[in-house]
Amino acid sequence: MKFPAKNIKLKPGNTGVSNNPLRKEFLDDLPSKARNTIRGTDLTLINEALAAISDGTATFNGKAPKTRFERYVVIGTYFKTARTPLNMFFDGPVNVQDKCTIAFNFKEQPVVVKFPETLLAI
Repeated sequence: MKFPAKNIKLKPGNTGVSNNPLRKEFLDDLPSKARNTIRGTDLTLINEALAAISDGTATFNGKAPKTRFERYVVIGTYFKTARTPLNMFFDGPVNVQDKCTIAFNFKEQPVVVKFPETLLAI
């Protein structure tokens, strides 16, 4: 028995490419605990981050991310900012030692995150 094909309705600006190599690259780099909890809403947020990168609105030090590490940090930062409690368990990019600045727009508001993040002890 053959299952009917699903017609997925996409939000404007959200690419639904299921075999996107950049998305696969990001998913491969995730910790196994986070990778095992991915849902459809998580993939939507990852797709939105990839769309922002391709549009040039998500940047790493003011430029489009070029390396795998740079893309991981940008997508992870976007995901950490946009996630809700229903999304996968993911703390975002951690242990980023290089000084870098991630900038993107989320809900039409500019977001700037500077690394390395430091926790202040109170």
